[in-house]
Amino acid sequence: MFLARRPLQNIFSDKSSLVLRAMLQSPGHTWKIPELSKIGISFGMASIVLNLAESLGYVERVRIGPGSFSKLIHAENLLRDWNRNYAFDRNPHTYYHSVDDDFLNKLKDYCEAKKIGYALTLYSASRLISPYVKDDRNFVYLDIDIKQAKTVFQDLENSLGLLKLVKGGNTCLAVPYYRKSVFCELQILGQFPAVSNLQLYLDLMGLPPAGREEALHLLDYWKKRGIPFAKP
Repeated sequence: MFLARRPLQNIFSDKSSLVLRAMLQSPGHTWKIPELSKIGISFGMASIVLNLAESLGYVERVRIGPGSFSKLIHAENLLRDWNRNYAFDRNPHTYYHSVDDDFLNKLKDYCEAKKIGYALTLYSASRLISPYVKDDRNFVYLDIDIKQAKTVFQDLENSLGLLKLVKGGNTCLAVPYYRKSVFCELQILGQFPAVSNLQLYLDLMGLPPAGREEALHLLDYWKKRGIPFAKP
């Protein structure tokens, strides 16, 4: 019995975003489906994402048999719509208060000892590139499954002296909504791994009250230096 493939519901979902990230990283490139399949998705999934991206006007698809290709044509519209469909709050996260001025180095040592991947984002990353908004809070993604979060967070509280407050805090630990893609294209800032420029931009744009200002400042900073937007 043949089962019809279910239509893609959200082009900005975790797995679909792998295609969008690849295209934003190399906006002038003409992509063939076998190339996109190398980033961790099937031929069928790549084709579905490209078809939807074409229908939304982000991508041009040229169908000429084996030579068929796709090309990003409206990156600005794609980013605008992505910002409308994603905000940092989608990531399961918890705020803490840390009195340790050396918190990030202590976290680095903890994660290396426990073999937990991590990446800076938001102001923790942007202030190591070109700070604009003054915000000294720490924001860190941990590469753990959501089912592990309670245990890992409790261990971090005990190991690093983190205080869980009823409201507010200067340290945010998050489990990524983009489980498959947030750790793609990591860059090193200072001595710490940080998310890609694209992920940093997306996280900042959806963070009130001043994240948008920081994101637009960084966008201008990258453009002036000729840095590809989504690639560190």
